[in-house]
Amino acid sequence: MEKEQILAWQASRPGERIVELDVPLSYGLFDVEQDPHMLNMLSFLWDPTKEVGAYIKVNCISTEFTPKKHGGEKGVPFRIQVETFIDGETTRLHAAACQIKVFKLKGADRKHKQDREKILKRPPSEQDKYQPSYECTVLNDLLPDAVFPAPTFLNSSPSAPISKPNIIYPGGVEGSDPLSPHSPLRAPVSASVVSSSSNVENGVALSRRIVDRSRTLAPLPLECPIPSVALTHEFSTQQTAQWLRKNGFGDYISAFSNYTGADILRLTREDLIQICGLADGIRLLYALRSKAIVLLTVYFCTPGSTVFHAVYLDQIGRNKIFQKLASLLGVHHNQIHDIYMQGPNGIRVFVTDEVVGNIENESMFSIEVLQDEKCDGFMLLLKPPTRT
Repeated sequence: MEKEQILAWQASRPGERIVELDVPLSYGLFDVEQDPHMLNMLSFLWDPTKEVGAYIKVNCISTEFTPKKHGGEKGVPFRIQVETFIDGETTRLHAAACQIKVFKLKGADRKHKQDREKILKRPPSEQDKYQPSYECTVLNDLLPDAVFPAPTFLNSSPSAPISKPNIIYPGGVEGSDPLSPHSPLRAPVSASVVSSSSNVENGVALSRRIVDRSRTLAPLPLECPIPSVALTHEFSTQQTAQWLRKNGFGDYISAFSNYTGADILRLTREDLIQICGLADGIRLLYALRSKAIVLLTVYFCTPGSTVFHAVYLDQIGRNKIFQKLASLLGVHHNQIHDIYMQGPNGIRVFVTDEVVGNIENESMFSIEVLQDEKCDGFMLLLKPPTRT
């Protein structure tokens, strides 16, 4: 039943996903993956030691999986399920779920009103049995036998393998316990449709996977509309248009055709909503306020100095280190031919992307500048700081 319902939904909504991450509104996330063959599943990495917010868009409504009538269809609930794993391991640490219903705006307002009236008609002693509304999703712990297995049928292409296990699926539970951020975690999350009789086997599974990792963090993939460069007051009208297009606001380029970066940054929340509408106005507001996620902090001491400078990396890679150190030393990055780290017994280790990815957060290095005898330039040797 689940397979047929999802395939029918896919046929009627080509090119759309059942669930997707609202990247501009989310924060503290990286390595977002939204497999085009897994419409009800997505994944991302997050650091459990930092504040994280994940905004998930459910692009189907509860009445899409009920028999069609002439109005008054009773929408089925969707189950959001979250599983937590240590990154790279298969042992589940935690699982939780909640139940949601999705309606169009008019139907949602009517449903809320009906629910409130229904509760208020009950005696005060019974009203306490109902769970109050919350601003964010509340999850309840799941026992192992209540956890949905990964739905292998979601892959519409038989030749396209499901590359990521440990996925979370929707069910029908409410309530929550915050995940304990004591270690790097992998948390798959997903959503599924549950029948009105709470028989999950007759529902549609929507899946979403979340992965957590506290170190060696990778940058967001290029397809994610997180702005790699923040909009600044110095942006020209052309640069502003390019920024809007790159970050998913191409529909509003004409509306902002004569705006510089300074012009847009002066706009208030109300101004953005008036120009772009409520949803996109809020999304643009958050995109303008967003900051690059710092994945690695390293402290460097320049030659002849005893003061350390903090370098923040929003991308883990050799090229980023080149750019940051060139800026720190006041030279063009092309003048730096190679960077080495001092290893055991004084050996020189060539700095690669993998080496940078394994640098401990908040490490300290002293920079030694070495003249490159082969050409006009120099090399850098990163050494442990000398203790005085």
